[in-house]
Amino acid sequence: MPKVTIVIMDTTGKQADLAKCLDSISKQTYSDYELLLVTSEESSLVVPPSVTQYELSGQVDLARTITLAKQHANGQFVTFMQARDFILEDDALANCLQEVDKRDVDLGMANVVRLADDKFYLSNHHLGNYGLINTNNLIPYMRFYLAFRNIWGLFINKELLEKLAAQNQGQRVLYQAVHLAKKAIIMQSKFYCLVEAADNQVEPFRWQTDYEYSEAKRLVSEIRARGYQAQIPKVINVALCIDDNLVKRLVPLIYSLAKNNRELNLYLVYYRLSSSNKDYLRQLATNFSNLNFHLRKLTKELHQFIEPINLSKTKLPVATYTRVLLPHILPEVKRIIYLDTDTQVLASLEELWQTDLEGNFLGAAGDSAPYMHRKLGTWHSMFGDQGDNYFNSGVLLMDLELMRKYHVAFKMIKEALDTAQIFVQADQDAHNLYYYDAYKRLDLKYNYGSPLFEYEPYPLEAITILHHYVYKPWKDGVLEEADSLVLAALNTYYQAKREADELLGKWPDKISVIVDLRQNERADLKRCLGGLLYQSYTNLEILVLTKGTLTKQQAEFLAELQPYHRLEIVEASQLKEAVAKASGAYVYFLNINDLLLKEDVLAKFYQVANKGADLVASDYQRFDYQTKMIYWVNKEEQVAFLGATNNQQYQRELGELTGWLVKTSLAKECLASGVSEQLAAKLLRQEAKQVAVISEQLWLKTFNK
Repeated sequence: MPKVTIVIMDTTGKQADLAKCLDSISKQTYSDYELLLVTSEESSLVVPPSVTQYELSGQVDLARTITLAKQHANGQFVTFMQARDFILEDDALANCLQEVDKRDVDLGMANVVRLADDKFYLSNHHLGNYGLINTNNLIPYMRFYLAFRNIWGLFINKELLEKLAAQNQGQRVLYQAVHLAKKAIIMQSKFYCLVEAADNQVEPFRWQTDYEYSEAKRLVSEIRARGYQAQIPKVINVALCIDDNLVKRLVPLIYSLAKNNRELNLYLVYYRLSSSNKDYLRQLATNFSNLNFHLRKLTKELHQFIEPINLSKTKLPVATYTRVLLPHILPEVKRIIYLDTDTQVLASLEELWQTDLEGNFLGAAGDSAPYMHRKLGTWHSMFGDQGDNYFNSGVLLMDLELMRKYHVAFKMIKEALDTAQIFVQADQDAHNLYYYDAYKRLDLKYNYGSPLFEYEPYPLEAITILHHYVYKPWKDGVLEEADSLVLAALNTYYQAKREADELLGKWPDKISVIVDLRQNERADLKRCLGGLLYQSYTNLEILVLTKGTLTKQQAEFLAELQPYHRLEIVEASQLKEAVAKASGAYVYFLNINDLLLKEDVLAKFYQVANKGADLVASDYQRFDYQTKMIYWVNKEEQVAFLGATNNQQYQRELGELTGWLVKTSLAKECLASGVSEQLAAKLLRQEAKQVAVISEQLWLKTFNK
C-alpha cells in the first residue's frame, strides 16, 4: 500500500493538544508514514525526533501549510490534520490507505467525527453510486456534509496536490481538488476526529461566484444571446406519466382538462401498464371528444437511464423521473405541459401555454417548502439560503425542442445518478439542482399546492391548476386536518370527481346516506363526514339528521360543504323523517361517531347489493373512546347471502341499523309507521328477500362515548 505523509498544522502552541494528536498517530497499525509538523517560530512545543518540524515566521495558515507539503512531502498520498485533532481508531489509517489503493483514486474523503462537549457526533456519508465525488454532487455535498467544508480527513495524491493553488479556505481547496481529480470518492472509513472549540468550529458553507450546480444557466445565457424564439404550437399538448396504480386517480384530472379547454393533445406516458388498463383508457377517451388521447410507452432503452437512480431517501418510485425523458419519449412534440396526476385544472391552460419561456428550458412555479422553512426559521438541507428559489416539479411548461438540442435530459439524469442519495423529493430535487437559476418562474396560480393556502392564500377563482399535494383528497382523515381554504380545495376535487363519474355513468344508483347526529349533537363532523366524502362511490345524497341543535361550528362546516355536495340538514327526532327524504335507490345508515375505514366501502356494499341483496351489512372494528383502543380482527373478504330466516348467526353484523345498506323502498316501508329503530331493524331483516353480510371489517363503531 502507498506511503502517506501526515501534515500537522499547529495554530495554538498547546503541548497537550499536539501530544494527543501524535499519540493517536503512533498507535496506528499502518506504519508507512512520515510526519511533517508546521508551527510558528514562536512555538515552544517539544517535538519528537520522528517528526520533521517546519517553523514559519508569522501566522501559520492553511495556504502556507499546503505550500510546504507540496515542497517536502514524500508520500504518495498526503493528508492534513490540525494539532488539536486526532485519529479515531488504531486501524483507521490502514483502512483509509487500503481503500484509496484498492479503488485506485487520487482523492478520498473519510468520514469526520466531531467531538463537542465530551460527546461524539458522527455523520455517515451516503455513498450513492460507488461513492464517487464529482462536479455534479460536490456543492450539494458541501452543503449537506460538514466534512466537505475543509480538507481534514482528505487523502490527496501527491501529484494532484502539486496542481493545487495554495489557499486558506479548506472549502476552496477541496473544490479545486475535485475538479482536477481523475477519480475522487467518499470513503467508508471513519478516520478523523475534529475537536470543536469556540475557535475551532466546522466552517459554514460559502457560496462562491464561480460555483454552479450545472451548466444550465450558462446554456440559457447562450440561447438568449442567439435570440432564440420558441415556436408555440396551436394545440395545447399535455403529458401525464402513469402506471397501473395511478390509472384509478386519472378521471378527475382528465375531466377537469376537458371541462376547461376547447381542444388539447393528451399524452399518457407509461413504462408498464396492464392490458385491462389500456383498454379502460381507450374507452375513457370516447367520452371526451375535445381531448386527443395518445398512449405512449417508455422504451426499455430509455428506461434504463433512470433505473439506477438511488431512491433510498424517498418513498417514490423511479417512474417519478419519467418526466425528465419526455423530450425523447415524444420526439415529434415541440412544447408540452407536464402535470402530476394529483393536479386538477380549474381554468383554461391557454395563457400558460402561450407563456414566453425567454430562452429557458422550462417554466415552473414555486413550492411550499420555502414558506415552511421561513416559518420554522430553517434552511433547505441541499440549497441553504438559496432554497427560496426552490420550485415544484408537479407542473412544468417544457420546451422539448430546446431540451433535445442541448441533451439536457441525459445531463440531468447523470446529475441525479451522482447525487440522488441525498435527495428527499426525488426528481423535484434533481430538477432544482440542474435548473437552478435557469428556469422561467411561473405565477403560483399555475401550480397552486394545497399547503400554500396557509402562506399565500389565493381564491379558487384565481387558480388555474390546483395541486393536491400534502392534503390528498383520497387519503382518509384529510378533512380533519383541513382549514376552510383547504376544505374548499378538497370539495372542488370531490365535486369534479362526482361530475366525471356522472358523465361516465359509473354509479347509476344514488345512495342516500343518513348521518345520525341525534345522540351526539356536539360531535366533530369532520371525522365522520371526511370518511364519507372521500368514498370512490360518488353518487351520494347526504342527509344529516339532527334534533335542531347544531353548534355554530357544525352549522358553518355544513354550510361550507353544501355548495359542492348534495347535502341536506333534516331537523327531526325520528329516523323515519330522514328516510322519507331519501331520494336514492338505497339508504345507508351511519352514526356520527362512526367512520368508514376505506375509500371503497360504499362501492363494496353497492356491488353486493347489485347482486340482488335488499339489505347489506358488514363486520366492523370497535373503538373504545375512553381507552382509545381499537379492537379488530383481520378477516378474509367473503360475502354470505342469507334468507330472511337464516341470519341468526350474524347477530353482531345485523344487530342494529347502523352500517346497513338497504333498498330505500324497503326502508320507507318498515320505518313509515314510526316503530322503534330496534324493531325497524328486525322488520327489515324479516322483510328483506335476501340479506348479505360482508365478513370484512369495513367501518369503525365507537362505544363508551
